[in-house]
Amino acid sequence: MRLSSAWKPWPHSIMQTDIIQTVARYTEKTMGQEGFHYVSAIVANCKILALELETLEESPITLDLDALVIAAYLHDISIVKHGYQEHHVTSAEMAVDFLRECDTDVERINKVEQAILTHMEIVPIEERNAAISEGQVLYDADKLGRLSGLAVVTSLIEFGAHYPNQAVTSEILATILHHIEERFIELYQSLYTEPARTMARDKFNRSLAFLDGVIEHLSDATPV
Repeated sequence: MRLSSAWKPWPHSIMQTDIIQTVARYTEKTMGQEGFHYVSAIVANCKILALELETLEESPITLDLDALVIAAYLHDISIVKHGYQEHHVTSAEMAVDFLRECDTDVERINKVEQAILTHMEIVPIEERNAAISEGQVLYDADKLGRLSGLAVVTSLIEFGAHYPNQAVTSEILATILHHIEERFIELYQSLYTEPARTMARDKFNRSLAFLDGVIEHLSDATPV
């Protein structure tokens, strides 16, 4: 993705590097190298999206960059100990406790908490308004990595893990890939921001073309 040529320093959100570094170290210690690598990619996506949104020529969107970056680091913080189920709730609780220990500003803690709690919400397009929140940007940043070809491989691995004794015929594989394709389309359409859709578009289109080709081949090879 080409960043906007109208680059400028963050006019509304000057990052406080001390708390960001403290949160990053806490995340790395709690989640380990692999988990930290994953959330660091989401943090990078958040920064890119926030920059693009703040440099829009029409109706620029102002975000609390510190709150957004902190929430990106901490949004999965509970998974290692407590698993994935309701992880946004548990992660928000852990984030609030940690930030209070760091004497973080109450308003910023509230923004971080809300961003983590809402980063999994999908609001129907017809119910959305022009306001973009830190939680919605975090949602987009989190989903960008799930719209690539690697996500296809991950989905197939997850299927194999859930159904280890299932024989995978051409027909079953085509059905699985159809489901993955539908999920890809739903994810792409659920993105809140145009910068996120721009970042995802090429990978998304290539992944769909790949899935369509494989499904077509399997359909030709499978008796009706």
